[in-house]
Amino acid sequence: MGHRIGIDIGGTFTDLVLLRDDGRFHVYKEDSTPHEPLLAITKGLAGLAAEAGTTDSELLRETEFLVHGQTMATNALIQRSGPVIGLLATEGHRDVMYLGRGGKPERFNIHLQKPRDLVPRYLRLGIPERIGVDGSELIPLDENAVREAARQLGRHGVKAVAIAYLWSILDGRHEQRTAEIVREELPGIDVVCSSDVFPEIREWERTSSTVLSAYIAPIISDYLRAFEQNMQSGGLPHRPLIMQVNGGCASVPDLLARPVNAIASGPAAGPAAGAHYASNTHAPDRLIIVDMGGTSFDVCLLRDGEPVMSTEIQVADQPIGVNGVEVLSVGAGGGSIAWIDSGNSLRVGPRSAGSQPGPACYGRGGREPTVTDANLTVGRMSAGAFLGGRRSLDVALAERAIEENIGKPLGLSVSEAAAGIITIVNSNMASAIRAVSIERGIDPRDYVMVAGGGAGGLHACELAKMLHISEVLIPRSAGGLCAFGMAVTPVRHDYVRLLHCNTDSDTAVAEISKVFDELIGQGQTHLESDGFAVHEISFNRYVEGRYPGQVHNLTVPLPDGPINEELLTRLELEFHDEHERRFTYCMRDQPIQCIHWRVAATGARPAPEGRLDSVAVKATPSDQRMAYMASVNEAVKTQIYQGDNLAKGDHIDGPAIIEFTTTTIVVNPDDALTVQADGSSLLRIAL
Repeated sequence: MGHRIGIDIGGTFTDLVLLRDDGRFHVYKEDSTPHEPLLAITKGLAGLAAEAGTTDSELLRETEFLVHGQTMATNALIQRSGPVIGLLATEGHRDVMYLGRGGKPERFNIHLQKPRDLVPRYLRLGIPERIGVDGSELIPLDENAVREAARQLGRHGVKAVAIAYLWSILDGRHEQRTAEIVREELPGIDVVCSSDVFPEIREWERTSSTVLSAYIAPIISDYLRAFEQNMQSGGLPHRPLIMQVNGGCASVPDLLARPVNAIASGPAAGPAAGAHYASNTHAPDRLIIVDMGGTSFDVCLLRDGEPVMSTEIQVADQPIGVNGVEVLSVGAGGGSIAWIDSGNSLRVGPRSAGSQPGPACYGRGGREPTVTDANLTVGRMSAGAFLGGRRSLDVALAERAIEENIGKPLGLSVSEAAAGIITIVNSNMASAIRAVSIERGIDPRDYVMVAGGGAGGLHACELAKMLHISEVLIPRSAGGLCAFGMAVTPVRHDYVRLLHCNTDSDTAVAEISKVFDELIGQGQTHLESDGFAVHEISFNRYVEGRYPGQVHNLTVPLPDGPINEELLTRLELEFHDEHERRFTYCMRDQPIQCIHWRVAATGARPAPEGRLDSVAVKATPSDQRMAYMASVNEAVKTQIYQGDNLAKGDHIDGPAIIEFTTTTIVVNPDDALTVQADGSSLLRIAL
């Protein structure tokens, strides 16, 4: 068993986590370099290796798994900074992307601007061809029209072409032949077919997924190939893996076959990290995972041991289509900027100071107050403990930014303004947690919160109290939670097949059995080619269905066991129960109209169990100071502990602050912290 490394590029920091083969681990943060991401990774690996007492080349040679999560795909969509691309659609249907579902995200906002088209209309071309709803060829493909369209797109300098024909999910031959012709006419460009990327019904979603894949393919393909070459030339003995939005990872070639899986993929590692650590909590299969970094606050759920997934994820108002871990992100990170709106009210975020210039306390020219500045000003952070002392924070600069921008305009003292910033950002984050739990019929009181990110521990106890959550787990690797999740996540390939049938159909058992046999066979072959043994491969089956006459679908797991009448009856019961939980009603006298059948094929090898790399020493405070505690809304005398000196079983009562190299934990009065065997901090919240 070798080492595992996770690399997560965030808006402020690039996080690197090393999980050694003996269970020890290291977390290292390096300033992100958005214009040259590999620079931060290279510097971070050198720093990580130095902490581990080795060289970066030796570290890579001893690494069994290296998984990387990137943000450039998501950023390119949000900023519309991708290349010029073209779209070939069935004649008469080139405006599917523009029309969408005929509505807008905020239907009553008359000032809402429509996002700039990913493909301008003059680059959306119709091709004479038509596959029917039954898969028959109604109009043959006009190959001459395809060649002329390819040449026209070439004259406009497109870097990629998306192909999305009607009903290609039933017969993809027209799309595949079109791709061959385009590659002949425009050698070297990326060509993406909807029947490969997203073989499911719903034209807008399928076209969008294909266009998004084409839009980001030229960007991530160059970067990921450079990253792969960099790692292997640096000593990595195998291909690195890339994080996917489905919560698993895949090789660079596999990801580039479906580029859309790279979108919103970084936060999708959260459930893997939470599940790895939460075995000693009262609800290890029910977790609310939160990650508060420098730029954003991400929240997702682990329900019944599985991450909550969705096929309705949108980025920049465009559906990605594919099944992904449902993560809600809001602009509430350590670098989120506090400001006063036109109504003279204090607001926090979503704008962030990023890594350059960063919060005012960084001393890099930032003048706007941030959440980090607020925490530092009221004693919740130490000026000399940030990043293990690698960077000193300037309290005076933080106080000046808060006073000039918030305190004086609102008639507040610096400490009052800082407390207000903390209160508001806590409220913003609590609202995000409610959105993925209470608003979807899930009671957060039945869950354990797993808090990560460099700023997560500063606010976790207060968020838990606001939501009446009794337990909070803060992993020892919390400063790089998603990077750790990447290091322990499995390889995953998703397969889907369109098959319309009702659960009461006479032919349902035979048809469903055939579909799953084929999909599982594909997954088995793929994972074996990835190097996994039979005992390391597992499959999860799902069905997406609805009641007859409905237009919205619900995905539920298929019960274990062979496909037979009894299993379909159990499926109906589980569908009714889930429908009732989500929507408050169900129709138990109705069959289920099943549409998409899914298989998640995973290959996994056991990761080393984390352990403390310190001898047992009774926890004693290293200092004490006055620090603001939100639960009592005042500054109180607080004991300060050094996290690296804590050992298994150490118990700390609040008020207390525990300082680690990459994160800080605030324990409010009446709350208590106990150190677990793997170094995690389990907090009991006084409700």
